[in-house]
Amino acid sequence: MKLGSKEHLLEIQKKTNSNDEYLKMAEGEGKKSFTFVLEPEPKMNVTETIRIGYIENDGVIEDIWVGERETNFVITGKYGQWVRILRQEIGATKALTMRKIKLKKGSLIKLLRSSDSTIKWIQILASIPVEFHGDYSRSSTTSPTLE
Repeated sequence: MKLGSKEHLLEIQKKTNSNDEYLKMAEGEGKKSFTFVLEPEPKMNVTETIRIGYIENDGVIEDIWVGERETNFVITGKYGQWVRILRQEIGATKALTMRKIKLKKGSLIKLLRSSDSTIKWIQILASIPVEFHGDYSRSSTTSPTLE
């Protein structure tokens, strides 16, 4: 399944909502909504912007979608940076602080408060086999398994 496809997002929702360790870590974080913008990289044959989003409540993903909606947080970055995060080559918090990805809307302080659960969530995402777009597809159809 392709990164950012409806099928991929439904698998993210299923894996996230069934991971008791993650849900315990996210307990008390409240209701938040996110949009991730994966910016094109024509030199890597990724020519279109991908927008995905979700609403979570204490870690439980209540809704997930492809496209644009109004959300509390908007995080943008080149497609390749999202690939690096999913491959766990760089942590999401480090990518934010190094401006590899950028917070366009929302409070960085609120976002960083949930960094432990975010790390766990990235591990969940990385455990889902995914096919990347463009030249990134050559080396990355599966990610490490979640223990």
